[in-house]
Amino acid sequence: MEVFSCMVSRACDSGRLKGVKLPIGGPIISHLLYAEDALIIGEWEEENIRSVARILRVFYACSGLKINIHKSNLMGMGVDEEEIARMAEVMGCIKGSVPFNYLGILLGANMNRVSNWEPIFSIFMNRLASWKAHTLSIGVG
Repeated sequence: MEVFSCMVSRACDSGRLKGVKLPIGGPIISHLLYAEDALIIGEWEEENIRSVARILRVFYACSGLKINIHKSNLMGMGVDEEEIARMAEVMGCIKGSVPFNYLGILLGANMNRVSNWEPIFSIFMNRLASWKAHTLSIGVG
């Protein structure tokens, strides 16, 4: 996955792939990787999406690791549903929808709603309960 990360970063550095610039002088984010999962983030342009497809093909040619494009999703925020469907067809993948779960966290949801924080809150409560149980000791009095 490190090679894939380098390929995406180089495509961004050369201008072939346009990531998303974070506000207030923040960095440009183009991809997030965790184990065998990859989340590629970028501006919504047909050429950008075609660049992602090229990077995936080159990665396969170089590494022999084939991306299961039929399990992959293409999503757009603030983009017309027909446009997303058309570009998903170009990529050969599934048209996804927002919000979606990534590593157990709801992405793209309105986080001003308390209900959207419930899964994250539950994770912390469960881990905290487990931690508390491990640190308690029964004193003999």
